[in-house]
Amino acid sequence: MRNRAVAEPESGECSVPCSPRGVRESSFSAAMPESSLRFRLVIARASDSTPGDVSGIVTRLHTDTELFWLLSIVRPVAAAPKVCRRSVATCLALLMLDDHLRVLRVLPMASVPHTPGTGVLRRDGVIQTYLGGVLPPRALADTKRIAELLIDGHSSYLDTLCQALSGDETCDGFEAVPADHELYDPEAEQYFAPPPPFQAVRPWGHRDQPSV
Repeated sequence: MRNRAVAEPESGECSVPCSPRGVRESSFSAAMPESSLRFRLVIARASDSTPGDVSGIVTRLHTDTELFWLLSIVRPVAAAPKVCRRSVATCLALLMLDDHLRVLRVLPMASVPHTPGTGVLRRDGVIQTYLGGVLPPRALADTKRIAELLIDGHSSYLDTLCQALSGDETCDGFEAVPADHELYDPEAEQYFAPPPPFQAVRPWGHRDQPSV
């Protein structure tokens, strides 16, 4: 599955993919969504043009009715089950943490009102945010902690995502993004995936943990 879901903004330089390609920018908002929004997880395999030091890319955005988590994994990672499991867990953990702390944005919303939350997981373990900013140490530690919880409690779900990302198998519950959807890209294979079976995780010091 090739992914063209993220691209650079029209103005300013960006060392990592930053926004959904082909999506009408005005349809999306960077504001924190209401809990009534419909949640959708979209997975894809990152394009071959993705920089070689990248393992995965996540983007969090929403319309007036739907909240999207976009998760793409590079081909070599998707082909290695154990590596893919950890990379997917880390990407999901990052998105979960962003729900609480908005760690994926390093600029004020007033400066970039339509900028989605974007994170890039590098192969060296560093996570970059919008415009190449690096995730702070505390947020990185929280992300790794949550990822370990997901691996320990939800490995079968993570493996199901990895099977779809590798192209080996697409299980029940996966649905191709339809042509009339705002995220649709005719040159990409993107799928709505089953939602994560765990609840939101709060940063270190809170009691909430993924249900296992």
